[in-house]
Amino acid sequence: MQIFISIFTLSLIITPLVVLHELGHYIFAKLFKVRVLEFGIGFPPKLFSLWSHLSTYKISKNIITEVNEFKSGEIIYISLDNYGFINEIYKTKNPEISSTLIPVKFIEFNDDIIVVKSMLWSLNLIPFGGFVRLFGEEKNKSKDSLSQSSYFGRFIIIFSGAFINFVLPFIMIFFVNIFITETKISDLIVQNVMEDSPAYQAGIKPGDKIVDINNKKINSISDLQNILTQNLGDNTEWTVVSGIPNIFLDPGQKTKYEYPKNKSKTLKLKPRWNPPVYQIGKDISVEKARTYDPYSGSITSFKVSESSDFGNISYEFSNKFIKSKIGDFVPVVFDKSFEGIPLDEARKIEPNAGINDTITEGSVGILISSENRRNYKESFSDNLKDSIDKSIGIYTLSYYSIKGIFIRSSNPIFQGPKAIGPIGLGQISGNIVASSNSFSEKLIILFTLASSISLSLAIINLIPFPALDGGRLAFLFIEILRKGKKVPESIESYIHGLGFIILILLIIYISFKDISRL
Repeated sequence: MQIFISIFTLSLIITPLVVLHELGHYIFAKLFKVRVLEFGIGFPPKLFSLWSHLSTYKISKNIITEVNEFKSGEIIYISLDNYGFINEIYKTKNPEISSTLIPVKFIEFNDDIIVVKSMLWSLNLIPFGGFVRLFGEEKNKSKDSLSQSSYFGRFIIIFSGAFINFVLPFIMIFFVNIFITETKISDLIVQNVMEDSPAYQAGIKPGDKIVDINNKKINSISDLQNILTQNLGDNTEWTVVSGIPNIFLDPGQKTKYEYPKNKSKTLKLKPRWNPPVYQIGKDISVEKARTYDPYSGSITSFKVSESSDFGNISYEFSNKFIKSKIGDFVPVVFDKSFEGIPLDEARKIEPNAGINDTITEGSVGILISSENRRNYKESFSDNLKDSIDKSIGIYTLSYYSIKGIFIRSSNPIFQGPKAIGPIGLGQISGNIVASSNSFSEKLIILFTLASSISLSLAIINLIPFPALDGGRLAFLFIEILRKGKKVPESIESYIHGLGFIILILLIIYISFKDISRL
């Protein structure tokens, strides 16, 4: 059931983003008088199609006899001269002049006037995307072909898809937040502070409650992560309230601290791009590491051997949890729902066992808990400002994420796979839908995911790689630099075809990586 939820959810995210991308090409092609042959939702095989755009054309007298043979509803192929007259007409596509032929649906013929429908809309079986077919994408001298459009026109038509994907995140994040006025908020309490970290040096202590950073309210761990990511390497100003230890807890009371009103303090600290990474058992003791991360250990896998000793586990014991043989390495896992030795069982054999063998400090070096979760309804003005801030923030976060990858930042927020394919995205979207979050929280997370995918589509599409919009723009610029002399059509088609094959192979490779992670 989960796999169907993942596929359905991913389709609901990907298809609108790609269709809107193609809609950008369609709208601007129409504005620049370039003929659109087909607009498809999904990818073939075709499920359903509809012809529109009723058009009339005059035909040359020498082909009237051929037209009389056509039946209403039949698909035919026509070629137009510079005056808009039909000078060639075929029942099947003529490969010798295929680039100049326009597929149309024949309606009727009266005297020397032929009536046709010239635009095809299609709904296709594979529900992950869409496409638009423009007339004359290859070399073509017809006046309504893409090839004959001006340099500026071609640039805008090709660029428009990525532009749509670039502006969509602002629109999506703004509207999903403006209509959700009631949200869940919580208090963020500092549980531990790592020695010599920016937080330690600034004077943040366990029990401090984070109120705001740079005058922006911090109501969730997500808020904290976002604002720290957007200010890496810059000074930030924190408002915190020091907690007074609550020695006498009432039965069932979880709060360890009390927070007197109007007792806040302001601290300055700088989040780091590259916080230190400690090897457990070498740079930091297991005992010390577990004060920061209870899953820490110097042993994260066991070798299957004849008997159990340091770093080894017996064949009989390992096969209680996972099929293995002598010489295999079996990982330590959270619990029995994963394949490996559960952490509690592993620690019965070796106390130093753990899930993680390194400790990476965060950007400021604190451990946080989220307490006192409650509903909160914003005023209209606050909600409007918050929606605009979050809409702008998606671009800032994307910029810092890309920068973090390129500079190989050790910040934990940038760790994980550098590329995720359809399978990985399906897993993420499916997990969001199946989570215990409220409907509004799921909606916000899904729209944030969709915004990130949309920005990725915009950026990737503009890379000057064959078969992508950026590759087509590259050929356009080459043509401009050569003062109107195009790269030979056969060579350009070959390069785009090769690029398409490489892209498919790359998607397959990333998908296998996704499967291995699963």
